[in-house]
Amino acid sequence: MLIKCGGSGLSMSALAEAVGISRPTLYRYYPDLDSVLIGIAELVAQHDDALTSKILAEPDPSAQLRSFLDEVVNQDSHGPMTAAAIEAALPPAGRELLRSHEDRARSLLADILLRGVKSGRFAAEIDPATDARFILGLAQQAQPDTIDRVHLLVDRILLPERKRKP
Repeated sequence: MLIKCGGSGLSMSALAEAVGISRPTLYRYYPDLDSVLIGIAELVAQHDDALTSKILAEPDPSAQLRSFLDEVVNQDSHGPMTAAAIEAALPPAGRELLRSHEDRARSLLADILLRGVKSGRFAAEIDPATDARFILGLAQQAQPDTIDRVHLLVDRILLPERKRKP
């Protein structure tokens, strides 16, 4: 869905048009743009909880990492609005919720990496906190049609020498 932002940024009119409803209908449920954007950010937080449960249900850190990467690549490719554009349109409370979402994703990834190192599934020289930032950035820049390449690169970086595929 493409939301056209004018020179002043995102508007209730542009948002209503983008989702195919009238502006009065949008105002019936949300008093202002800040309320809409905060509602979206709250849905993202609920999604984080479900995603964490789904990923941690996987028994193996390698499978957890694969699920995490798939989810990030697919969720970050849902339209032409970039994360930076969305963040710029958010009110301060919404930006804080977005930062919290990013922090939770990075923390989940760091935990997966730590479990992988401790179990011997990932290379011992991995620095979970630092490398989580790099891997998350890579996944956020990828598109669904390049996910196999993301998995290949991450495997080459994380897997101990003895477990790498030729």
